[in-house]
Amino acid sequence: MFSKWKNKLSSGGRSLNPFSRLPLTLKITGWYSIFLLLMLLMLSVFILQFTQLWEASEMRSTLQSRVINTADNLTRFRPFQEGVFTVLYTDNGVAVKGVIPDGFPPESMISPHHIQEVTVKNTTFYYYDAPVADPAFHGWVRGVMPATTASRAANIMLLSLILGGVIFLVIGTSGGYWIIKRGLGPIRNMTQTAADIGQKRDLSQRIEQLVDSHDEISALSKTFNTMLDSLESSSQREKQFSSDVSHELRTPIAVIQAESDYGRAYIDNIDEAKESFEHIFQQSRFMTAMVTQLLDIARLDNMDSIKKDPLSISQMMQEVADSYQRICKERNITLTATIQPDLSMVGNLPFLKRAVGNLIDNAIKFTKDAISIQVVKLNNTIRITIKDNGEGINQDDLDKIWNRMYQVDQARTKKANQGLGLGLYFVKNVINLHQAKAYAISEPHVSTSFILEFPIMTDEAFREDTP
Repeated sequence: MFSKWKNKLSSGGRSLNPFSRLPLTLKITGWYSIFLLLMLLMLSVFILQFTQLWEASEMRSTLQSRVINTADNLTRFRPFQEGVFTVLYTDNGVAVKGVIPDGFPPESMISPHHIQEVTVKNTTFYYYDAPVADPAFHGWVRGVMPATTASRAANIMLLSLILGGVIFLVIGTSGGYWIIKRGLGPIRNMTQTAADIGQKRDLSQRIEQLVDSHDEISALSKTFNTMLDSLESSSQREKQFSSDVSHELRTPIAVIQAESDYGRAYIDNIDEAKESFEHIFQQSRFMTAMVTQLLDIARLDNMDSIKKDPLSISQMMQEVADSYQRICKERNITLTATIQPDLSMVGNLPFLKRAVGNLIDNAIKFTKDAISIQVVKLNNTIRITIKDNGEGINQDDLDKIWNRMYQVDQARTKKANQGLGLGLYFVKNVINLHQAKAYAISEPHVSTSFILEFPIMTDEAFREDTP
């Protein structure tokens, strides 16, 4: 029954604790003020206890000193001095001179060696007796001091502590609130930025950071900005992928639709039908290859690292060169491969094969009649060079050819050789994931060389780099 009632209260999204609804600044200030108040209370109790003990000790010392001084020399007798009431008694207990405070019992026992304490009607008295030293007078001196003297001092101290504590608490709370509010300013900026991003769907906004700040909030701001960078990059890749797909699918779909409409309306014999089907088939293959490449590109774009294993780059390149010999022979292209033996590195074999294959496919499209493959070790790198003797690439385009969907708008991309503009972009992504370099050197109308340079990893570096 109790659990049902508790669940019912906790459900519905409302908290029964009103403190939880307060802003973080007020929450921290509240806890800070409570802690400060507790510390003040503890300090006040300690001060009051110490003051009372010190006052009691001072009272006893004053009482004893006054009585002994008077007993030693009766000329110093004063009925009341320094809060001490003094009375001179004969041996028979008859008071000769002096007064006692109201409420003190005169029949109290003589206490010649110790200070005694007596309480009457919630009033405490301290008294002390000492025999008179003058041989001409036989009697004793009694000193009485009410505890109210110390109580008044304690009350004054308590009032001072209360007033001082209130002033200190107000100043401390106000100062703490101001400091906390300034300290949490960056968090308010984060909240506002996140709200703006949610409302405007603008992932380009970033949290403003203090240049010289290295505290936890600054680290949180940097982490938040890194997350926004990742989200913006993912969003841009998604938009780019959608744009690429819609742009590239438009032409083949239009061709397929046109061929289908033509076939339905005008084809009367099997030869025309075969020709139309062939066009549709070619466009379908083009679409399949394009979608496959786009999906591979999208997968690579979302990777920060790939699995790498030790591999023989010499063996891999020899296998790739052998697999392209027949294709080159059919197209009257001479393919030569100069591969330094026994070269090893760490990498992802399937991705590397596809990247090198893309470069060779590219060379086959644009060469005149010759392609050369060279694999050598230079210092601490392995260099792979794939060279063709085609029309070449202008210097202004050498850096752009690695971009997504980029195609050189010259003889090198004539209609027969036109591709998707994704092959070199795929190569660049694979090379980046291997912490390697890819670049091109071209002499227009003479040749073009695509060069890949891979660092040779030590065993220790390989273990650290392998995910």
